[in-house]
Amino acid sequence: MKILYLCTYYHRAMIFRDAMNALEKLGNQLLAFNAVTKGAVVNSKYVSIMDEKVIHKECFSKYDRFLYPLKQYKFERAVIDETDIHSFDLIHSHTLFNGGWAAYRIYKKYKIPYVVTVRNTDLNDYLKLPFFRYIAKVIINNASGILFLSTSYRDAFFKKIYGKKLPQKLLQKTTVIPNGLENFWHQNRGNPKTVIHRPLKFLCVGKIDTNKNILCVLLAMEKLKLQGIDSSLTVIGQIVDKNVYAILKENKNVTLVNYLSKEELVKYYRENDIFIMPSIFESFGRVYAEAMSQGLPVIYTQGQGFDGLFPEGCVGYHVPAREPQKIALVTKQILDNYSDISSKCVEKSTIFNWNDIAKKLQDFYQNVTLKTGEKK
Repeated sequence: MKILYLCTYYHRAMIFRDAMNALEKLGNQLLAFNAVTKGAVVNSKYVSIMDEKVIHKECFSKYDRFLYPLKQYKFERAVIDETDIHSFDLIHSHTLFNGGWAAYRIYKKYKIPYVVTVRNTDLNDYLKLPFFRYIAKVIINNASGILFLSTSYRDAFFKKIYGKKLPQKLLQKTTVIPNGLENFWHQNRGNPKTVIHRPLKFLCVGKIDTNKNILCVLLAMEKLKLQGIDSSLTVIGQIVDKNVYAILKENKNVTLVNYLSKEELVKYYRENDIFIMPSIFESFGRVYAEAMSQGLPVIYTQGQGFDGLFPEGCVGYHVPAREPQKIALVTKQILDNYSDISSKCVEKSTIFNWNDIAKKLQDFYQNVTLKTGEKK
């Protein structure tokens, strides 16, 4: 099968290339079309994947983000002009809105079936406007398949679009397949943990901003202290919000670390007790899976990307984003069953193997193209 990936941040993430490599091992051909704004900078650590398997095209001006139809028209035209469009069996737009409309337009012209992945910005940014709810319905009704990274995002998306009256024909063409982890994490999988530090050591890996909700973790730590549990927090990531950074910097129980390579990061996962990141919005959250691979129980946000992949208490617990009392409660639940949860984390992290995920993706692609062919 020959598949065209439509992306807008291929140059900033490994997930697309990892999926492409794993799918190619199964005999598929893949090409990524990466549509970006003029002047977009390729991060040095991703230069190696900017090769013949990707068309990196500066399609947009900085003002096009305010003109959705024009931006998607430019996306559509660039794909048609720069590729042998008739040679593809399937198009996969890796976001619903930023590429989904272009995929829909190409389908209308050339009858090439397409699938879309629904992500954080699709659900929590675009769908705030009624115009985009109309656009979403057009895209998903004409799509051959709809992919979600977790059941929680699938349920939240359809509830926002259709309320309680969900068309069954849409459910029938959806699938839930999480992102995978780089092979590094599987090759360097940690051992289950049995010893808990005192004070308890929390770890958060992500951008230092309001969305990661780190200040709520500090409130939870105060509540734990009142219950006799002292704790510390290490935060690793890029500083985005200076106000959040300033508050964290002043807290004597917080250690701040700049962005680290995966080779450096694995040491921190192994030295801490619980991974915590109650983000307000989260599309998937690869770092939860990384933490699991090193035996860290995880605390994640209820109703966001990682939620729903595992039963509650299996590898950790979900929490409402803004309820420090709940964070304190599930922390105690983890401590009560720490060794078992840590063991399950290492065991269950194997589901994030790209080779296994590629088989699920291939089955999904084959099923949707087969059904499309039957309709014709």
